[in-house]
Amino acid sequence: MSRRVLVVDDDRQMVRTIQAILDHRGWQSIGAFSGEEAVASATARPFDAVLMDVRMTGITGVEACRAIHATHPRTPVILMTAYAELEVLTAARQSGAVAVLPKPLAWPKLIAHLDRITVAPA
Repeated sequence: MSRRVLVVDDDRQMVRTIQAILDHRGWQSIGAFSGEEAVASATARPFDAVLMDVRMTGITGVEACRAIHATHPRTPVILMTAYAELEVLTAARQSGAVAVLPKPLAWPKLIAHLDRITVAPA
């Protein structure tokens, strides 16, 4: 059974690239291009994980993470950012994100995080 991952970034090419890599690794990925779209998608159906950019137009990844956790508190959210400012990292962790990964993404590290958080319960 494939795992469902929501990939969110306002950079459409970034979403397509991440989806191609995850799909190749056996995940079923769904793309979204804004925090608002992420919240709507995650509220409408369950995901095994959400991978989302922090800085997007409209609501941020941190705000979207909080909104997703309001309806699905157990959904693991990994945030990614090119801006490793302390207040961004603190806000991301306070929002319930399981990890904050720097951009550009280190693919082995991303895959390891997803493998760890999306393992089916025994």
